[in-house]
Amino acid sequence: MRPDVLLVPGGQRGISLLEYVLGLVILAIVLVGAGLFFLSQPRQLDPVFQFRAVSLAEALAEQIVAVKYDANNNPVAQERCGIDGVPACANSPQASASDEVSSFAVVDDFQLWCNDGEKGAVGAVGGEALAAQLDLPEAQLYRRFTVETCVSVNEDDPDNIFKRVEIKVAIDQGTTLSFTLHRYNIR
Repeated sequence: MRPDVLLVPGGQRGISLLEYVLGLVILAIVLVGAGLFFLSQPRQLDPVFQFRAVSLAEALAEQIVAVKYDANNNPVAQERCGIDGVPACANSPQASASDEVSSFAVVDDFQLWCNDGEKGAVGAVGGEALAAQLDLPEAQLYRRFTVETCVSVNEDDPDNIFKRVEIKVAIDQGTTLSFTLHRYNIR
């Protein structure tokens, strides 16, 4: 009897060791190929997620443009902070700011969602929660996102002072889209 041949009950010849090893190699190749196919699937959906990230950032940018530049601005009296004897710009979030975008009254309130911990920042907000606050349709489509907004003041040019708002939308796959919005003291 040959040692490389497996016998099955009843004396019938089974598979050889070589056939067994060859079968395992073929099975491994098929499994690796299938695994690579399924791992590449989320990457094929990146344009969809990027489009949603841009939509979320755009809606947030519209909200940022809709609020006052600073707490010391008075649009009704057409007074801008730091100009013509009006008190200097506060450059800080309002005390009444909560994590609801509808309560944000000035640009600096958006500092709340920054990861730097400055000026009372608590960190990024979930995409689904933000989409619901911005009244975007089907907010659950944004659950894989987190949004960070950081506000800083550019004082490098005294004649052209503006607030820089950096919006970063992160997709749970690791991709981050960054947008920069410059908000000038024009109203």
